[in-house]
Amino acid sequence: MDKTLFNLHDLVLLLIAFECIAVALYIGFNRPKQSIPTTLLIAFFAVHAGIALNELVLWGSTFRYWVLEASPNFFFILDFTYWLDGPLLFLFICTITRNHFSWQRWHGALALPVVVFAIFIYFHFYALPYEQKYSLIKDYTFADFNYVMVDLIAKFIRVVLAGLSVHYLLKAEPQVTQKFNVPVWLPKILMAFTGILIWEMLLSVLKVYHSLYVLPNYDIVEYVGLASYYMQFGLINTVLFMAASHFLSAGTIKPKPAEKEPVNMAIVEKLEATMKAEQPYLNQNLSFERLAEKLDIPVKELSNTINRYYEVNFYEFINNYRILEAKRLLEDPEQFDKSITDVFYDAGFNSKSVYNTLFKKRFNKTPSQYRKDFKQQLAKQTA
Repeated sequence: MDKTLFNLHDLVLLLIAFECIAVALYIGFNRPKQSIPTTLLIAFFAVHAGIALNELVLWGSTFRYWVLEASPNFFFILDFTYWLDGPLLFLFICTITRNHFSWQRWHGALALPVVVFAIFIYFHFYALPYEQKYSLIKDYTFADFNYVMVDLIAKFIRVVLAGLSVHYLLKAEPQVTQKFNVPVWLPKILMAFTGILIWEMLLSVLKVYHSLYVLPNYDIVEYVGLASYYMQFGLINTVLFMAASHFLSAGTIKPKPAEKEPVNMAIVEKLEATMKAEQPYLNQNLSFERLAEKLDIPVKELSNTINRYYEVNFYEFINNYRILEAKRLLEDPEQFDKSITDVFYDAGFNSKSVYNTLFKKRFNKTPSQYRKDFKQQLAKQTA
């Protein structure tokens, strides 16, 4: 913003960047080992710090000229952060709303807009002569229609990914969110963050409109932009350190000590009889609540019974049956014509990666290798 000097507006951006970096470092030094959620959270805070610094460099009158005197080539390096925070937030929510998260090929598509933007900014700015780049920055003429339109696309993608994150979080199974110790206030925080992103997208819409038709009063663009700084600052300071401390324990919660009261064996017998006779685990959409309803047993009582008697959680209990069913199908000569994909669907799994991981962990072989070895063994026996 051309009217912004080293004043409260710049200080707000500096504080946002400082707080985000501080939290990223705090989590980084204290995170659980091999924790994908906390790694993504660290990256999200680091990238969000880059967004604040990018705003400071592009629009803060004092800082932009410091950077410009050093080299105009330093501009737009942090512009990439606008294309990264949405995917990082989305992946973070995926890891804490799915019982068994695994990287999928389609996740790589989230990086495609970053590549496209890199190509655009190279030809739009970096490939130009040094003097022209210096002039574009100094006169603010870099913000032409092409640039503000690409910026609008970035803001739109952020809104979409944030909206999907809210949706996934609200639809997550309670057992999964409890497993990752997800705070009850996180959906509201995500909704507020999505609202800020929508506000920032409105700012980009105004810039696109101005580049086409010229706004009669451009000050409204500055006011909308400054308002987004303060909204971010307020939101971050509401949850920053509370969220950082909370998600340090984002890994699997250690099981609570078993209660001293005896397990109700009547429930165990009813559960095992139902699993054997009706095979509810073959339903890919089976949930804790649906199983409890089928058994006519309160959810809490069924949960306590599974946790105390079998010493596993609900998903581990169900997947154990599914793995054994998959093994049976792989060993059944009448099922040899079925593909591995058909087998894992028939066994009740809805994720091939989860199926492969659990099967290999149980039998030290992939399903394909297991079937191949079984066929060879069967051929030797019948020869």
